[in-house]
Amino acid sequence: MQLMKVEIISRENIFKGFFTLEKATVRFELFNKMMSPAVGRLNVYRGDAVSVLLYNSLKQTLVFVRQFRYPVYTVEPDNAWTIECVAGAIENGLSDRDTAVHEALEETGYHLEAAQLQYIGKCYPSPGGTSERIYLFAADVADCRRQSDGGGSAHDNAEDIRVEEYGYAETFAKVDSLEICDAKTLISLAWFKSQIGAQ
Repeated sequence: MQLMKVEIISRENIFKGFFTLEKATVRFELFNKMMSPAVGRLNVYRGDAVSVLLYNSLKQTLVFVRQFRYPVYTVEPDNAWTIECVAGAIENGLSDRDTAVHEALEETGYHLEAAQLQYIGKCYPSPGGTSERIYLFAADVADCRRQSDGGGSAHDNAEDIRVEEYGYAETFAKVDSLEICDAKTLISLAWFKSQIGAQ
């Protein structure tokens, strides 16, 4: 698609903390080639993140983490301890692959090499509200040694992660029953089913 015009009239940060909330006034090219009227938009800037779907090709299992998510609790308390792929924010100048290796070790105890990561793609989890991009990877841990029980960062008392492992069929039953409903995890599992699960 040909790049369309955007005019940024104003922008300001109205909150800065764990994330930055930006308020902007913009005009953008419509599909009829006219420019829109000036409209207000908000962007939650969190930076980028990675996600890693861990699977064991020998045991025919998938490895997930389960943890409490307050935003989910506010709308669906029964599902607030979500089942997800390993994930984390890209920080401290690390690459996406190095972040994926770090998060896998911290959350599940699996020590990966960057070369083991299979790139799935990227996604915008909520493009109407945040500029966050998540880079999606998968890794076979059949030949990996587990250095610890995982569980999250030892420096973050609020991070309480449980590692859970399910067979392929059980995993997709949890998708069908909506017990697994995290977007990055669903996208990764769709890739897995088409690429790995069919083999």
